[in-house]
Amino acid sequence: MTSVDLVITKEIRIEAPRETVFSFFTEPDQIVRWSGTEADLNPTPGGIYKVQMTPEALALGEYVEVTPHSRVVFTWGWDGAPADGVPPGSSTVAIDLKADGDATILTLTHTGLPEAAVEQHAGGWDYFLGRLVVVGAGGDPGPINIGGPH
Repeated sequence: MTSVDLVITKEIRIEAPRETVFSFFTEPDQIVRWSGTEADLNPTPGGIYKVQMTPEALALGEYVEVTPHSRVVFTWGWDGAPADGVPPGSSTVAIDLKADGDATILTLTHTGLPEAAVEQHAGGWDYFLGRLVVVGAGGDPGPINIGGPH
């Protein structure tokens, strides 16, 4: 199996309109509410995607596609390329947003990961998307509690 064959797909429902959910992937003050402590984002094709998720984990890539309120695509990897072999920009995350009444259905698709990194990233997305559901509904998910890159 090659990394091209490996796909992580997650679907969640967030109690917030698409415009709000879109901002959680494009605005630094919003993304840190659920997935990090610091962010440098330039949500235009070729713009930087940089999120300090924990003191040890810096996600780094660039935006590929940004369609307001419906789709965000960015490359993904870890600064310092940890042992799982996912250097900055080496995989791709696509976020698709669909209105569901006053809520939003978010579909995340993560491709290009090496086989050894798929399980850890799938678990990481479960954890962080769960935090996003809480934030989207107006709650506070508390501090991030993970041991390293996910």
